[in-house]
Amino acid sequence: MTQVKTTRNTKIYDAIIIGSGASGGMAAKELTEKGMEVIVLEAGPPVNPARDFSMHKNAYEDMYRGFGPPGWRQKDQWMENTAGHFSKHFYVKDSENPYTTDPGKPFMWVRARIVGGKTLHWGRLSWRYSDLDFKAATHDGFDADWPIDYAEIQSYYDKVEEFVGVSGNKDGLWYQPDGNYLPPMNLTCGEQLLKKGSEKLGRPGITSRVSMLTAAKPIHKKYGRAVCHYCGHCGDGCDVGAMFSSVSATLPVAAATGKMTLRPNSVVRHINVDPATGNAKGVSVVDRVTFQELEFQGKVIIVAGSTLESTRLLLNSKSRQHPNGLGNSSGVLGHYLVDHFGGISGFGLFHTLAGRDSVNEDGKAAGLFVPRFRNLDAKTKHPKFLRGYGFECSSGMGSNPNAGRIAGFGKDFKESVRKWSTAPVYMTTRANMLSRFENFAEIDPGGTVDAWGIPVLRIHIQHSDNEREMAKDAADCIEETLKSAGAEDISVGGEMTAPGKIIHELGTARMGNDRKSSVLNKWNQTHDVKNVFVTDGAAFVGAANQNPTITIMALTMRACDYIESERKRGNL
Repeated sequence: MTQVKTTRNTKIYDAIIIGSGASGGMAAKELTEKGMEVIVLEAGPPVNPARDFSMHKNAYEDMYRGFGPPGWRQKDQWMENTAGHFSKHFYVKDSENPYTTDPGKPFMWVRARIVGGKTLHWGRLSWRYSDLDFKAATHDGFDADWPIDYAEIQSYYDKVEEFVGVSGNKDGLWYQPDGNYLPPMNLTCGEQLLKKGSEKLGRPGITSRVSMLTAAKPIHKKYGRAVCHYCGHCGDGCDVGAMFSSVSATLPVAAATGKMTLRPNSVVRHINVDPATGNAKGVSVVDRVTFQELEFQGKVIIVAGSTLESTRLLLNSKSRQHPNGLGNSSGVLGHYLVDHFGGISGFGLFHTLAGRDSVNEDGKAAGLFVPRFRNLDAKTKHPKFLRGYGFECSSGMGSNPNAGRIAGFGKDFKESVRKWSTAPVYMTTRANMLSRFENFAEIDPGGTVDAWGIPVLRIHIQHSDNEREMAKDAADCIEETLKSAGAEDISVGGEMTAPGKIIHELGTARMGNDRKSSVLNKWNQTHDVKNVFVTDGAAFVGAANQNPTITIMALTMRACDYIESERKRGNL
């Protein structure tokens, strides 16, 4: 790499925001609306929806039927499990962004470096956490409680859902709190059957709550967001803005204030500190394309680059005042890494639905969800594991008719495929992983660096017996549920997904009241450096079993309110 002289930007921003995804975009919106001037530094390229989104392209339009030319994944993107031919540019090149792991203990790190981050292709499931999650340690005695409870974040869930636009029902489950929702996406016939089957077993089935516009409110229309038209290709980029992304929602709001500077292709190398105070004064950046070295100055630093990238940045931000990394006086930074696990799944056929007329059922983005039903109380306590899991379920016909599951050849085979394509039902697990100190990330001791010369992470993680016992129980309950619903030709199995594969990595800069056992306080502010905030999934104390994104945005919004109040008091 050619040495390039560092260019120092003399402008001092009110805030530097690192990352442009769910948290970074929300921080940009909130702070600019409060009158603060911010710069958003995104490591990846800019996005042009007209050029980069492919929501109306079908697999049959591609020479390789959507799989892309042979070898592309193995060459550059071998870890990007959810990337496809039409969306691979949303993801990093693993060849440029290495990391290391322990032998036999894999971690599948799926990353998006692009304006909008993973909001361009996220699953959109939007579940609130409850005090069963925030106060899990009080409930079962394992690990630590969050320093906040549901009452402290409830109003922020309300505000996020109102702005983002979440469709769903109010289901009245205390452990899966309700919000204010847009009209739900209807369940299919098969999902209705599965719902009844689950409820026979005392396990409520509810319509999935998703950040998709089924109706457009004035705040959505103002920024050009339209109602979902059920094309079904959400992960390839939604150019009508029905699916929430920071590109369609938060960043346009921030841009409209005139107080946001968005700089793509800006790989943050480390956070710079004032040697006199130990507080942050700015960041050092290398341009992704030109390799130009740059510095930006800011009064507040918002670290929102996604869980492990944020932790990597803090660990790399060593100085005389912070010899073990910024915010790491406790020695906890990097520890308690978790991811949800899946892979335990079931499939069946509803014979009553076989051979019916074809209808468009694969375009909707929501299915059936069976919320956690284990370890809610003494009655539901399981003897072999703590915490719990839920099931994401779907049923209906789609572009994939499951021909690979059907034996035969020729005309009879085709007729059989058509007959059974209307009848499938699926269930898959989303399960909690316990937060344990021994699952952690550190700067690679072997000195591995990325394409820009920045030290990378070595990740140490594996499942425990608690997760393995949970997986066994999940498999049994899937089979039980499918049978209860009347499905036939049932197959249940699979293996637990390797950590990282669900793309819900959390922890590593946990919040807490005790600075000796946590990195952040309850406001996402580092204990050690008062003007550095970490607002993405790194702040989580535990994973729960629900998707984390709506909680990340609520915590970000709450942290921004705190930043504003501290600025007014002269503390920042």
